[in-house]
Amino acid sequence: MKKLFLIIAVIFSLESGGLFAQEEAAANQSEQTPAANSSKKSFFSNINFIAEFSPAVYINPESSTVSAPSPLIFPIGIGFLWPKESFIAIQPTLSFFMMYHLWYDGMALPAEIENRTSQTVSFLLNIPAVFNLKQNEKSRFQISTGLALLMRFGLLAGGVKESDSGYSGSAGSDMDKINSWFWQNARFLYFSLGASWLYTFTDHLKAGPTMNLYLPAGSFISGEGTQALIFSLGLKLCL
Repeated sequence: MKKLFLIIAVIFSLESGGLFAQEEAAANQSEQTPAANSSKKSFFSNINFIAEFSPAVYINPESSTVSAPSPLIFPIGIGFLWPKESFIAIQPTLSFFMMYHLWYDGMALPAEIENRTSQTVSFLLNIPAVFNLKQNEKSRFQISTGLALLMRFGLLAGGVKESDSGYSGSAGSDMDKINSWFWQNARFLYFSLGASWLYTFTDHLKAGPTMNLYLPAGSFISGEGTQALIFSLGLKLCL
């Protein structure tokens, strides 16, 4: 009888311990979940999403040759600002645009449509530090500086065949030279400078003019001067 009572007592204590452990785990989980959700919420609530439409001039000092005058391009950019109310923040932005190139005298130069060889797809990744200078509750001035990467990929333009004549051989061989030139001597590396003025329309919308200057480090290193320098002026939305 004593043995039976002892066995029942042991079983009861084990079951009680298991139930207590489950209740404690559930309580810990319920305490941690709101904290994790709060952390995620606070991170995203501290971000402003950015959209930019900034027509730009792509500088071509070789415009007296067969290449085109400095063309006007139309980048469309998206990104984010974090942290949004801080004096110093970061604003990674990715812009997309397209243009024509040809190969002439050892350089990939902007081309007019009748002389094009390459349809060039371009992605400009700008990662600047942004300094927020708040003027009042409705407006603020921002200045930025940082590094940018211009990633360009040339494709044969529509209506151009690889066997067509280029300025230094066939269009196909010129395409290979154009794509190699984009990545040589750090021509993909830029220094960026920018300024924006934003007006607060609602709690979730700020907008205003923006200006950016992209200085081509690779062109300076290669002795090409301001070739491929980009200057843009447009509209910035901050959501």
